[in-house]
Amino acid sequence: MKQLTEEHIQQITKGNERVFKIVFDSYYPRLVGLASKYLNNQMEAEDIVTDVFRKVWEKRQYISEVGSFDSFLYTSVRNRTFNYIRNQSRKENHHQAILNDMPYEAFEETAFEENIHHKLYQAIEQLPPQGRKIFELSVLYGWKEKQIAEDLNISINTIKTHKKRTLKDLRERLGKYYIFLFFYL
Repeated sequence: MKQLTEEHIQQITKGNERVFKIVFDSYYPRLVGLASKYLNNQMEAEDIVTDVFRKVWEKRQYISEVGSFDSFLYTSVRNRTFNYIRNQSRKENHHQAILNDMPYEAFEETAFEENIHHKLYQAIEQLPPQGRKIFELSVLYGWKEKQIAEDLNISINTIKTHKKRTLKDLRERLGKYYIFLFFYL
């Protein structure tokens, strides 16, 4: 694309995906280059530029109001890049503050708990859909069997059967971690 015209903008505003792709393909490499200059991370730069274009497509009905589309794209990518850098810096500072304030034993305990949480939720995700739904409503949300039966339009005995099967399934999946199931949920 030699130059972006008002016609291109109008076509994008109307939802013309072909024209949008042409504009995307034309600007994408330059915008990724701009973001990469600040980030030194090609993948993050690509994600930022893709996100900017996604937003442009979502708000395409307003792009004719932005003035210079070129400037808008470059400014959007620059701002998103700086926001990303600022947020990463905050995260790193936050993590460092936590590590500085936390004794090693507490860090080790927290890491252990996170590992258990991960195993528990991974096992729950692998449950059959109906059993998982009943388990979540019962254990995670504290619903009574009667409430679940009414909500799912099934009998209380069916609820009990699913809970029994689900707990057996979790016991098998979690092995020695099963004991932690009710401590950490």
